[in-house]
Amino acid sequence: MTRSIAKLSVALFLFAASAIVAVSAVRADEGQTGKDGKCTLNTKPDSPTGKACAKGGRAEAKKMMKEMVKVAKANGQKFTCDGCHKDLDNYALTQNAAEEYKKLEAAQTKK
Repeated sequence: MTRSIAKLSVALFLFAASAIVAVSAVRADEGQTGKDGKCTLNTKPDSPTGKACAKGGRAEAKKMMKEMVKVAKANGQKFTCDGCHKDLDNYALTQNAAEEYKKLEAAQTKK
């Protein structure tokens, strides 16, 4: 009987610990992307990414940025995500991100 209680206690402890880890992981992710996936970096609502943010939040902005990089590449320019973002989990910007974004916008048309 004592052994059964000990096993049950260990099982409950492990279950509680795994639940705490799972909740912590979800909350950490919410802190990075926002509960509703809203954009937190764009300050230009009239830019392509600003419009994408308004349309579909961070996921839509990410799609737009990837498409812009693809178009720039087709036009002979090379851009990478980490050229502007120092952290791809929360999309924190590098110091030269604004200047690089202007170049990325300019690379959307063939010269």
